[in-house]
Amino acid sequence: MAIHRMTDIPASEVQDVIDDFELEGFTVTKIDQGNGLFTVEARKETRANAATPAGGGAAAPTAGGGLSDDETTPAAAPALTTTPAGAAKPPNDLLRRLVMVYKGENIRHPQLRAVSLAQWLLESGRATSKLAKLHLNLGGLKWRPEMAPFATKVSFEAHDGVDNYCKFATVENFINGYWAFLNRSPYTGWEQNAGSGESFIRFIGPIYTPTPGYADQVLRLVPEATALLAEAGPDLIPTSTTGASNLGTIIIDPGHGGTQNVAGSSANNAIAKSGVKEKKLTLEYALLLQSALVSQASKANEQIKVVLTRMEDVNVTGSNRAVAAFEHKAELFLSIHFNGSSTAATRGTETFFRAPENGNLNLEDDKAFATDVQDAVFGAIQSLDDKAKDRGIKPDTQTQLGALGVLNDVRLGNDRRPGDMCRAALVEIEFISNPAADKLLVSGPDAVANRTKIMAALAKALRAHMKAMA
Repeated sequence: MAIHRMTDIPASEVQDVIDDFELEGFTVTKIDQGNGLFTVEARKETRANAATPAGGGAAAPTAGGGLSDDETTPAAAPALTTTPAGAAKPPNDLLRRLVMVYKGENIRHPQLRAVSLAQWLLESGRATSKLAKLHLNLGGLKWRPEMAPFATKVSFEAHDGVDNYCKFATVENFINGYWAFLNRSPYTGWEQNAGSGESFIRFIGPIYTPTPGYADQVLRLVPEATALLAEAGPDLIPTSTTGASNLGTIIIDPGHGGTQNVAGSSANNAIAKSGVKEKKLTLEYALLLQSALVSQASKANEQIKVVLTRMEDVNVTGSNRAVAAFEHKAELFLSIHFNGSSTAATRGTETFFRAPENGNLNLEDDKAFATDVQDAVFGAIQSLDDKAKDRGIKPDTQTQLGALGVLNDVRLGNDRRPGDMCRAALVEIEFISNPAADKLLVSGPDAVANRTKIMAALAKALRAHMKAMA
């Protein structure tokens, strides 16, 4: 291991020193301040000096803290960069999503939430590594058959070569998969050391990676992880922008959620060919759409407010989902769902609007909105797969229920907004029971990139529709 340390650096030059270290392949592991000056320490592992795990396999140390080849190997995560004051840079979109979801996730040992998040910060370079961004693998977890309920196998080229890694369809799947990974035999005994974050990471650390001082690196990030979890709330993920052009408010409704059926909303319906539940995908896609809307509007100098009906794995009644439109005086309400079928060949995109028979108060506006949603989603999917199928827009009388409560105009408050009604639609993005659609949008090597492109296209269409309404 090569270690470089630079001392007596003024605040104005700290970031330049960090950048220089990174360009040379070093990882900044420590920044200390004293008397107004800074000391920056960086390390770089070399194969010749790498430790050998107990199992006899060669270690694969990286910038994020090397993990043994027998267990996990992070994909050369970028260094954890800091501001000149020594504080972490603001979280990116993926890290925000991770923190939001993890804050609401029910785990067996809540006292380990901060230390495990700190470990993921280290392993993924604060959610900036390629493995994290492409496959939502924020822990560098290599593929093991026991991970099949949580992940799919993907070939990935890390700094030490090509190997099979875990690909997670959603951030929720990664979180649950990480804890399942620790329930494998190499980590037997970890729950007896779960009393505190320090005892936990000092127990699993030498198994997870042979890198000396690994647990100490993780523990140094616990205050940052604790602060991120404390800040986890509606304000952690940007939900609005300021700008010259006011587009108004849109409600994004991630369908389903939780474990219990409630009035007007089942906990889950469709299950992907790869085993991922619809409720997990709807939240993942909704968070991506929210991010795309805010980002695009900000760049276009537009004012927009984006509200999600849920931001964690809970179920919300159909009435409470719809009433959010009235409470926020929203221009648009969009519910996101995925289809499933017992016939594997069935696929396609379809969007529903409130049927006139079900008391639609603004039929033509709803149909125009549904058309724009359908065209955007199907068009983006078709650009990725020419076998995509356009199932068109349909009245909600053509659903199994015969009516969709979240599109009910009275619940949306449209009877109390005669001159300013909210336009509503429900999009079924694809049949995730179809193997090709599953690979494209859920479990395939490009699924994360594909869904990001689709939600960006939808965000653009939603903004255009809102501008036309103004």
